[in-house]
Amino acid sequence: MSSGSRIQVNEQVWLSVLKAADKAQCVCLLNDRDMYERLLRVPHPYRDADFEQFLTIAAEATRKHGHPVHFAIRHEAHGLIGGFGFEGLCFGHRVELGYWLGKPYWGQGIMTDVVRVAAEFAFEQWNLVRITARVFPSNMPPLACWKRTAFNSKACSRSGCASKASSLMRNCTR
Repeated sequence: MSSGSRIQVNEQVWLSVLKAADKAQCVCLLNDRDMYERLLRVPHPYRDADFEQFLTIAAEATRKHGHPVHFAIRHEAHGLIGGFGFEGLCFGHRVELGYWLGKPYWGQGIMTDVVRVAAEFAFEQWNLVRITARVFPSNMPPLACWKRTAFNSKACSRSGCASKASSLMRNCTR
């Protein structure tokens, strides 16, 4: 995927490279206590410097892999509405999904479509055999999203998190 291309999710939603111009919207959406409580690596309050640091991390990951692995989730009518990333990419083996959606867009089925399309993209482009995602057991919508995707969900294992109580690892294999 080149910096100018995108992954089409549905008629109104797509993934594209995160840009410096996304800072204001990203900070606005992530600077919310409810978002902090549902995300493993997002501080509260979320500030401009946090976005800039993540943009640097995303650029370094792009250089390392030769293509982007962190994306903005964009909506035709609303612009940036969330974020999506592939962590720990090991070509031909595995990757972990990380994702968030701004609070105004919750409950619309957007993330289910994003996860399904992004996972298919990863399986096909990188010849993966496993995709994982960490979800807090108390955060039911991502668990439901994971279950609604077209993949076989394997047994879950609990793993400790440095900054939050515990997470649930969901595995998806092909």
